[in-house]
Amino acid sequence: LDAKYELLNKAKTSLESSLEKLKKTEGVDSETIQKVEDALANTTAKIKVINDEYDLVGAGVTALGVVGDLVERAVKQAGAINEEYKLTDKALDAIKAAVEKAKNASN
Repeated sequence: LDAKYELLNKAKTSLESSLEKLKKTEGVDSETIQKVEDALANTTAKIKVINDEYDLVGAGVTALGVVGDLVERAVKQAGAINEEYKLTDKALDAIKAAVEKAKNASN
């Protein structure tokens, strides 16, 4: 995308320069000038499209970065809560107790 953007910017600069030279040259028909102006307008429009794409990509990357940060915080917080309240240990103990009860009940 960067290469396409750079190429379009170079084309735009070249077309602008050519257009200025054509306008200063005597005897150039208006159709030729119009073709260069149309090409310049088309190139400028493509550059705008790419700029819009960059903004969308930039916004998407920012949004994903924020989501990633939130997920990371949530995982850290869950780990801290587990450390503080020993939830996994309690769950494991409850499962072991249920298994023991089931074993005793079947005997």
